[in-house]
Order: sequence, then structure tokens, then C-alpha cells
Amino acid sequence: MDKIVVFETFYNPIEANIVKSRLMDAGIQCFLSDENTVTLNPLYTQALGGVKLHLFERDADVARGILEETIPVSEIPEQEEGEYVCPQCGSHNVGYVQATKKRFGILTMLVSIAFFVYPFHAKKVHHCFNCLHEY
Repeated sequence: MDKIVVFETFYNPIEANIVKSRLMDAGIQCFLSDENTVTLNPLYTQALGGVKLHLFERDADVARGILEETIPVSEIPEQEEGEYVCPQCGSHNVGYVQATKKRFGILTMLVSIAFFVYPFHAKKVHHCFNCLHEY
């Protein structure tokens, strides 16, 4: 009879599902335990020891090999036209997100102070995650 072992432990259930899906696509039978409990109440993560990925002991070496594979640079898709480039550092690691500096306008602040509510409208800007420049 084959022995089932804990192959790896994750503190993030999303990461655990990504690894599980990768292994299942490669034909390795595996399952997660404590996933639902940690998802419903993240405070239980430490108490339970995280989300555990189980598989057959005979598949452990093959699974390690699959997870250590890297994607060759030639297979990474080229940058699509329309993606943003940071004007300060030239990085492509740019997102259109809520501003971190000067995020609320004067009108938004006045209305929020008048009605004692948290500001409801925040500016969105292009933010470079490498040099933290906003434009």
C-alpha cells in the first residue's frame, strides 16, 4: 500500500491551490487539507500549521522536479502595445491603482468632513512598483 505524506505546507490557500493545480495537470494525484478552515478564518493558520499538500510518497521526487521547472525566456510573451512604462525608471511593473500620495481632492474632503464619513472618492493614478513614482 502506498504511503501518503505531507509534501509541503502553505500559509496562503491560494498559493496551495496553484501548486496543487500544477501537480494535478502533470498527472500527480494530490489533495489539500485544512484549506477550508484557513480560508474561512485566517487566524487559525498558525494553530493548524497552514494548508497541507498531500501526495503519494512515490511521487514526491517527481513533484519536486515539476515545481523546480522554469519557463524559458523565449516562451515569455512579449510586451503588448498599450502597456505603460514608468517615465522615471523605465520599468514595466506599472499599475493603474489608487493613489498613495494626494489621494483625496478638496471637494471630497469637504463633503466627508461635513457628513462625518470616510472619503468616498479617491484618485487613481499609474503607479510604478519599482521606484514608487506616480503619474
